[in-house]
Amino acid sequence: METLLLWIGLAASGAGLALALRRDLPFLRNPVRRTSAVIVRHELRRKGGAMLYTPIFRFLDETGQPVEVRDRLVTPFPTPVIGERLGIAHPQGMPHRARIPYPVFRALFYGLFGYAFVVLVLAVTGQG
Repeated sequence: METLLLWIGLAASGAGLALALRRDLPFLRNPVRRTSAVIVRHELRRKGGAMLYTPIFRFLDETGQPVEVRDRLVTPFPTPVIGERLGIAHPQGMPHRARIPYPVFRALFYGLFGYAFVVLVLAVTGQG
């Protein structure tokens, strides 16, 4: 039973890392463009009685066309506030993949999932 739980944990941490890398791959393969955007509204969702907010921002792409993108991070409060100007990043030629950079969040995510993956690999192989 313990081995089964280790394998399930290993699969879950590996899947989490794989999905995160899949989303980050365009940022690793292509030059990254940094520009400024303005928050135009928030998408509201109810989940379990709580209100969740997702910022939607607008910016101009390389050709000067306006682009609206919904950020992936969901928060329990409307931040950044509507009208706020902030820096964003997107892979060159892919403005629809723009996002607000959260370097500390990304480092913590990769650090925790990577640590869990390594510890579980060592436990499954009997070396941990």
